[in-house]
Amino acid sequence: MRIGLLETDVLYDDLINDYGSYGLMFEKYLTQLDDSKLEFVYYQVQQGELPLLLDECDAYIITGSKAGAYEEHLWIKPLSNWIISADQARAKVFGVCFGHQLIAQALGGSVEESNKGWGVGVRSLATISDSPFSQSLPKHLDLIYSHKDQVVKLPDNARNFISDNFCPYAGFTIGQHIVTLQGHPEFSGEYSTLLFRLRAKNIGEPACSDAINSLRHSTDANFIGRLILDFLRPETTQQMDEAFQIEETLN
Repeated sequence: MRIGLLETDVLYDDLINDYGSYGLMFEKYLTQLDDSKLEFVYYQVQQGELPLLLDECDAYIITGSKAGAYEEHLWIKPLSNWIISADQARAKVFGVCFGHQLIAQALGGSVEESNKGWGVGVRSLATISDSPFSQSLPKHLDLIYSHKDQVVKLPDNARNFISDNFCPYAGFTIGQHIVTLQGHPEFSGEYSTLLFRLRAKNIGEPACSDAINSLRHSTDANFIGRLILDFLRPETTQQMDEAFQIEETLN
């Protein structure tokens, strides 16, 4: 399977030597979960790189970013337009954190800086049965989070599948071709510890210390990673179509 990694930022300078890039973390994360051959193509979105043809890859991942989806960076509008085209063509797309937020905004939702503050560390959110994707999930999904912005309104055709009072829209699906998560399954505990320390002044205490301490808990990153890989495979569309048809019949 050929996966396009749409990198929407670079790491902090102190983290580049050990962790490379957002895309490289995703490549390592998914590769260690899959025995079959995965091929990755990198697109530096901030440098104006986007897939010219939607069939250049079997599926795409939009990474996290320090930017806000609502900010007026020159590269955000072209990426938003690409998301609209990908949705219309039913291209497989997975968005994480900023990617989750920009997909929502590009397709009619809204994103804001939350007045609730930062969501950081390992957090356990409830899965809800508003999407066939949630049928494969446990009742709660534990992932690493690092965000202050949130989706506050979903696109009209989006279906939420993970939520809590702090972050009501932490993951959604659109049709059988888009899945998003606010959390970071690709982040390791070691990387997150360093990241939270770099952001300590912004996050504040005791939230930063609590977030670092929470990283001792296990997460569902490997579980959700396998589901993401299954979703990204071209043949999965038919299976999800059948799930939607069954659900519509029951309703």
